[in-house]
Formats: sequence, C-alpha cells, structure tokens
Amino acid sequence: MRSTRRLLLAALTLALALVPAASAQAGPLVESVGPCEARTLEQPFLRWLDPARYFLVDNGGFESGASDWTLNGAARAAGNETFYVHSAGDRWSLSLPAGSSATSPSTCVGVGEPTLRLFARNTGSALSTLKVEVLYEDAAGNVRSLAIGLVSGGASWQPTLPLAVTANLLALLPGDNTPVAFRFTPQGANGEWRIDDVYVDPWRGR
Repeated sequence: MRSTRRLLLAALTLALALVPAASAQAGPLVESVGPCEARTLEQPFLRWLDPARYFLVDNGGFESGASDWTLNGAARAAGNETFYVHSAGDRWSLSLPAGSSATSPSTCVGVGEPTLRLFARNTGSALSTLKVEVLYEDAAGNVRSLAIGLVSGGASWQPTLPLAVTANLLALLPGDNTPVAFRFTPQGANGEWRIDDVYVDPWRGR
C-alpha cells in the first residue's frame, strides 16, 4: 500500500509540474497576497498539547481593525479570547451573528498538508455551527471554495481542532506556496459567534 501511495503521489506531483506556467492566470488571491517568507512562527496551542508552530494570519487577531478582512454582516468587537495566546495586550475579536460571514486576507500555505486553527465561542443557539472554508484559485485564476470543517462551540472561548487545508492539492499554480483565504460563516438560526487569533501551521507541525 505504501509503495502504491508513493507512486500515486509521484504521479500527481509530475502532472502538476507538467502544467505549462503560461496557462496559469493570476486571480485576486494571487494579486493580493503578501510576502510568503519570513513569517513569525509561534506555538500558541502548546498548553493544549499541540507543539506545532503556527503563524498568525494577517491581522488574525483583529487588533488593527478589520478593513483587510471582507465582512458581510460581521464586525470587530471589543473583547479578546481569554487565553491571550498572541499577546497579553490584545483587546479585540470578530463578531459573527447569524446570517453573516467573514473572509480573511489571502495568505500562503505550503505543500505539506497545512492546518488552520483558531479560537471560537458561540453564545447563541447550541444548534448553530461555524462553517470554515478555504478559498483558492484554479489555473485559470477562478476563485474556488472548499469546506474544511464545521466548528461547534459553547459560551466560553476554546481553541478549535486543527482543520486540514487541502487546497495545495487542488490549485494548479506553479511554485511551493499556494495563496488561499479563509471564510467563516455561521450555520443555523440564532448563532452568535466570535472568532479570534486565526493561525495557520504552514507545514503541519514540521
């Protein structure tokens, strides 16, 4: 089985490598993504027995406003997640009531099955969940979406489970980094969600 998986992975890698670079079109995620290098890695989830090193998504703590996020009914709100994993001086989070959504700025992920993790709480209906999607571009520059998890939560702040980001296997753009964004959407009526400190492990614990 292992040899078969290696052959399949090698075939996929070769197929991606053979896609002509000229056929790739730069879409909005590629055009808006910032530098992919020299990102500060932290261990924000160490107390939850997760030793992986993560970087904070651009303004992932909402301490610099929220103008670089795309908000639809969501808004920055006073009150940080209660563990203050990024900084003891942080004071803000993002409010996501029912019917709203929020999309992060674009960022780079690598080829090693990266993961997303964040803090969330829901003071509304216990039946509401938070849908998490990764947005990525295909070779024609079209933005696609893929659901990577449904988060359930209570009234107190808690870290989510790690959510696997599979867009690096779907995008056909050349290079070692794939620009992606993340969209958060409450599901069900009467949800009152908050999110904060949105982190990505670019290499899944390596």
